[in-house]
Amino acid sequence: MFEKTLSDLVKGIRSNKRREAEFVSKCIAEIKDELSSKDKSHSIKATAVLKLAYLQMLGYDMQWASFYIVEVMSSPGFAQKRLGYLGASVSFNDDTEVVLLCTNMFKKDFQSPNPYEVGVAINCLANICTVDLARDLVADVVSLMNSNRAYVRKKAVLVMYKIFLKFPDALRPSFPKLKEKLEDRDSSAISCAVNVICELARKNPSNYLSLAPLFFKLLTVTSNNWMLIKIVKLLGALCPLEPRLGKKLVEPLTNLINTTPAKSLLYEAIHTVSVGMTPHLSIVQLSMEKLKGFVEDEDQNLKYLGLLAMGNFMKVHPRVVAEHKTMILKCLNDEDITIRHRALDLVSGMVSKKNLMDICRILMDHVSTSEGSFRHDLVEKIIEVCSKENYACMTNFEWYIATLCKLARMPGVCNGHHLRQQLMDVIIRVRAVRPYGVKMMVELLRDADMFSQSSRDPTAAEVMYAAAWLVGEFSHFLEEGQHHAVLTALLSARVTSLPEHVQSVYLHNALKVYVSASKSSGGQGISLGEAAGGGGGGSLPPPRP
Repeated sequence: MFEKTLSDLVKGIRSNKRREAEFVSKCIAEIKDELSSKDKSHSIKATAVLKLAYLQMLGYDMQWASFYIVEVMSSPGFAQKRLGYLGASVSFNDDTEVVLLCTNMFKKDFQSPNPYEVGVAINCLANICTVDLARDLVADVVSLMNSNRAYVRKKAVLVMYKIFLKFPDALRPSFPKLKEKLEDRDSSAISCAVNVICELARKNPSNYLSLAPLFFKLLTVTSNNWMLIKIVKLLGALCPLEPRLGKKLVEPLTNLINTTPAKSLLYEAIHTVSVGMTPHLSIVQLSMEKLKGFVEDEDQNLKYLGLLAMGNFMKVHPRVVAEHKTMILKCLNDEDITIRHRALDLVSGMVSKKNLMDICRILMDHVSTSEGSFRHDLVEKIIEVCSKENYACMTNFEWYIATLCKLARMPGVCNGHHLRQQLMDVIIRVRAVRPYGVKMMVELLRDADMFSQSSRDPTAAEVMYAAAWLVGEFSHFLEEGQHHAVLTALLSARVTSLPEHVQSVYLHNALKVYVSASKSSGGQGISLGEAAGGGGGGSLPPPRP
């Protein structure tokens, strides 16, 4: 009888697509026979485990074979042992009971004279490590960090991170040995130690502040880009905790930014400047110049990263970022919506009293050509920059009211609630603009297209709510002869097509306009019936004072 190899299994599954489940069930039965038979060699059992590992990756459960996998892991030959460790790596988890049987096996293989046996054992431990394994094997792994083979040392250093995650109590006693690896004679072991410490520092950087001199030394002597990326990341996390470190990093990071051809390393150096070295204006300006190259690059990923980093600088140095206003606003035309959104996020920090109107005009042009959620975000951004810090940048409220009305008339703008709030807030709070505001609200009420849009779109009707309320509240600003036209708009039969809460505001404020008209006409009556389209309904007497 010839046992199927992994190649036979793969070919069989491909040729039995219509009855894959039946074929796989037959193969699993054969694999069970191969594993349970006492007459089979270690090689056959190892091949069976390899086939199970493949089936596991296809979604078939192999937990039933856990004990057999441990048996293959204990094989004397390296080729079979390697497949056993592979099977354990892809199938064992925290609930696998036979994991406890692996402790002595790991200890034995850690002492093997073959460095590759030690390596596969460490790899497997990294994948199946449990609390019990971490507690029982931490001393053995720490001793492996002193191995005379760099291949073993670097793997031992890396697996310590998994041990720390499962058994945090191991960190304090074994950290001195990990720290020693930062000065290892082999650069790959140093790189692994840097990786482990960087991952640990992500949770609590302050615990690793004492290592800053060592990392600074590595920054100045190493030429490994991947190690430099990790070192720069860690130093970036430490800079906010120790301001003096940022000052010391100016020179090496300036050299790095100016000389490195690697975009990944350049970005990490700039990111470190943005999070911990913003008080140093010279390197900030250099970083912004380099980010300009990112944003102007044809690669969409680099463009996005450039805008993202500019957002970090915007929090501390908005004026430095504002120098690139034209380039950032140009990104609003980009085909990639994520880049457009990132550029839009930067607009708020670039606005000043001098350029508010210009920036808003550019955003308005994009509102008219954009669609979907981005149009909504553009309108939100216009409102945000105009009302920022209690209208600190606003110098012309009449222009702002006209802009809000123009936005309200644009089809597809679904920001009615915010437009209503802004119109009411400005006209109520700014006394000098009330006459102009009332005039613009009258135009909205009499605009047939706006009314039709409000009848179809509930959000647009919110603007009509504001218009009716403001005209009624400040009806004494209505010009002579406007009362009749306003009442006609407020009491039109078409008002019934608006939402009910808007209808109630129309009716309530029609009464206010009528009272104002009666006062301005010197006590003469005004025909509400005619205004409401009721023909000759007669004149109502003016209200009593």
